Amino acid sequence: MREIKTVTILGANGAMGSGSAGVIAAFGGAKVHMLARDVEKAKQGIEAAVASVKTDTIRARMIPGSYDADLEKAVAESDWVFELVAESYEVKEPINTRIAKARRPGTIVSTVSSGLSIGRLAKAYDEDGQKHYYGTHFFNPPYKMILCELVTHSGNDKKVTQALGEYLDKVLGRAVVYTNDTPAFAGNRIGFQLMNEVAHFAEKYADKGGIALMDEIMSGYTGRAMGPLATADFVGLDVHKAIVDNIYDNTKDEAHETFKLPGYFQKLIDAGKLGMKSGGGLTKVVKHADGKREKFVYNIKTGEYDPYPKFDITFIKEARQKIKDSDYKGAMDVVKKASGFEADIARYFISRYISYSLSLVGEVVDTKENTDGAMGFGFNWVPASAFVDFLGGPKETIKMMDESKIPVPKLLKDAKEGKKFYELGDKLDARSLFKG
Repeated sequence: MREIKTVTILGANGAMGSGSAGVIAAFGGAKVHMLARDVEKAKQGIEAAVASVKTDTIRARMIPGSYDADLEKAVAESDWVFELVAESYEVKEPINTRIAKARRPGTIVSTVSSGLSIGRLAKAYDEDGQKHYYGTHFFNPPYKMILCELVTHSGNDKKVTQALGEYLDKVLGRAVVYTNDTPAFAGNRIGFQLMNEVAHFAEKYADKGGIALMDEIMSGYTGRAMGPLATADFVGLDVHKAIVDNIYDNTKDEAHETFKLPGYFQKLIDAGKLGMKSGGGLTKVVKHADGKREKFVYNIKTGEYDPYPKFDITFIKEARQKIKDSDYKGAMDVVKKASGFEADIARYFISRYISYSLSLVGEVVDTKENTDGAMGFGFNWVPASAFVDFLGGPKETIKMMDESKIPVPKLLKDAKEGKKFYELGDKLDARSLFKG
């Protein structure tokens, strides 16, 4: 792979396009062609890129342009063409046809996608183009979220893959996770499995607290900064639907049925209630005349919004206190020993998360460190392997899985007792992801 001195960004005015351009210009020192539908939008992308990395020094290296007037010329002089246009084959494939005609041999071309087939997109290129075509799934915002899923397909060259991975890591400061060309790749496959199944449980327990209860049970003491359903609201219910529908339609693993979109999600989507970006979805915040804000939550049974409830669940309070005292194993001991249906649900989902993460090794990624990195760096969730250690090792984890009727993955069955299971500690301190 040749040195990357000039980059073309397609989709420069989007949040991901401008954010990625800022990282490339600031850390990579590259000249960046910023292309959008028109030059004014490209200029807006430059301003957003400068703001994202908080330095004006990159502005001189960024050149605005449009697809119609500037794509072929920009691509022809680029060492990397980074495409971040809309998430659909109908938009990406015609762009790829134009890039394929203009690129020089040896130029890297990559796409940001949450789950489209990289192999299918690569078919627009000749043999050299396919060898140099990748998914580079940055997470948003790129300056703060350092994960990059580097997605390979059968036409790639391993030496190019290694060189690109080193560039993303050592030059751009990305935490690189290598994934195969499978639906939703690693992070979204694991993350949206949990989020969507939690959404189903919210419907099952609608009369006991529904959405709010599930996010309380799966709150910070289970190793995430934001509850799973709050995360769905943040991402957008329409985006959530697109991801789980894609996984449901294109995979057949043991968790297949958990990817069915809940009916109440579709009802909210049809009503235009897409989450935070639309002013409300699973929750909403109302500002009163006196300036005070009040949070409401969607009632699955009535279709109305109720005041967001407070919960007083003893084992959760005890686990949170252990975490505040930096006793992470102690917190998991509390969870393991607690009684009541809320504790059963917590154990079920911790077991499911570990099981599903480890089950994807071999199909989606080659090592568990890649799924661990995807969840730690991309979602800010405690990685599955770290949970095994916090729970007391493979034997204790398997016992909890068996009690929760969750499949035990072969990787865990084969693990040696007494040996540390989590291996990213020097790169990612899992303890920092627990919230008391």
